[in-house]
Amino acid sequence: MAKPKWKIERERQRAALEQSLLDNLEARGLVEEVYRDKVTEYMGLWDRLQDLRADIARRGVSVMDEKRGMPVENRSVSLEVQVSRQMLAIYAALGFKAR
Repeated sequence: MAKPKWKIERERQRAALEQSLLDNLEARGLVEEVYRDKVTEYMGLWDRLQDLRADIARRGVSVMDEKRGMPVENRSVSLEVQVSRQMLAIYAALGFKAR
């Protein structure tokens, strides 16, 4: 069974981002395992962020609470913010600057 086009594109974006980070670190002489490990951690968070964004796009920012029978915030919204902050912290630790 063929992969959906969105998944192929996401994998392409992921690979390009990871390679870009690694190339930049290598250009600055930061080739130790600790830096590659942080890039791996960053990419894991990137995967999680994409999943959270997909959930928000699919279900919206509010979801129905089954127990209370009323709309509540989709937990993915607050998790998206937390994951994004952690990614920014790793990005800065690797010596990159957010623009």
